[in-house]
Amino acid sequence: MRSFRAKVGLLALGGLALRLIYTFALSPDVKGIGDWYFFHWGANLIASGHGFIDPFAYVFQHRAVASAGHPPLWELLLSGVSWLGGTGSLAHRAVGCVVGTLTIVLIGLLGRRVGGPRAGLSAAAIAAVYPVLIAADGSLMSESLYGFLIAAALLLAFRLRERADARSAAALGAVISLAALTRSEALLLIVILALPIALTGPRRLACSAACLAAAAIVLTPWLARNWIDFGRPVLISTNDGTLLAGANCHQTYYGRDIGFWQITCIPARSAANEAVQESRWRSHGIHYAEHHVGRVPLVVLARMARTWDFFQPRRMVTYAEGRAIRADQAGVAAYWLLLPFAIAGGVLIRRRRGDLLILLTPVVLVTFQSVVGYGIPRFRHAAEITIVVLAGVAVTRLLDWRRRRAQDRALQRRAAVAPR
Repeated sequence: MRSFRAKVGLLALGGLALRLIYTFALSPDVKGIGDWYFFHWGANLIASGHGFIDPFAYVFQHRAVASAGHPPLWELLLSGVSWLGGTGSLAHRAVGCVVGTLTIVLIGLLGRRVGGPRAGLSAAAIAAVYPVLIAADGSLMSESLYGFLIAAALLLAFRLRERADARSAAALGAVISLAALTRSEALLLIVILALPIALTGPRRLACSAACLAAAAIVLTPWLARNWIDFGRPVLISTNDGTLLAGANCHQTYYGRDIGFWQITCIPARSAANEAVQESRWRSHGIHYAEHHVGRVPLVVLARMARTWDFFQPRRMVTYAEGRAIRADQAGVAAYWLLLPFAIAGGVLIRRRRGDLLILLTPVVLVTFQSVVGYGIPRFRHAAEITIVVLAGVAVTRLLDWRRRRAQDRALQRRAAVAPR
């Protein structure tokens, strides 16, 4: 048990135990309404041979309608468990617990990469007990898989910077596309993470081409399916239409819901084709924003404040889809405790500018998502990886400082009682 791998593995197993206890004992019922129904029902429909259809239309209207309402990867992963017979919500939530356990390992590797083995163990320990990650992994939402892929992308970004080879660039591009097939905003990582590293290496053209080619190869089957089913190109999902319509209206530009999202802002459906309908909803949201441009700066500020839990944090826990309110409340408290350590960790590694910039790309990604969409702490999940890693660096430095002080005091006491 002296090796780093063994210790991280033990911490990951402890994290798995906590996630399973939360899922099966403390919160066996998925809380609230939300997108978890889409993933849960959709996975069972895929396993039954229906393909990617709108689960709400099938369940409530008995209609099989092609859908790209959400990126497909999480739904597809759950469908494998459904095909094996695990069609219940607890079986699907257990998948999130397992994926979250793998994320703990990757966080430990990231911590070791930027702060040494002890920082890696600290980061893994924090990830194992962090209520935000525990609740997300048991929520049946796609954040569990998303966090794993974000951590993998960061590790591959470090490898690409070190090796500057086409294989590493291709792996990074492929993983980013997989992350985008889990949450579509992750595709921005091609621009803010992969290409900046690829273009600064000695083989910039080969690495950039390999990265873009691998990303395109991973995305192409889903793009082709969407074009065939909808008769028009749909990049990853049609979710941006409802997002923009629900985030740009009177309720979300004024009053207590400023910077948030409201389903009542979305106009009634007027087209059977999902892609056509989403285009109309998208135009509706953009049109409202263009005619209220004077309010946009304040709305954007409120969106970011909501995502980072600086605005109405007690109220926002009631909108955490699939999570127990008590768990989310504990997550807010833990987040506020970790945030100063994460900032301190960033200061401690500031001289290794390249490491810090790589770790901060999820923060940029989360902020961008909030600016163009709306604000909710659930959107912060990619940045939680960075927060935990940097906090692990700071905690390790603090423990080292306390140990040195204890040693100095011990030496002083020995010197004081030594015979003269």
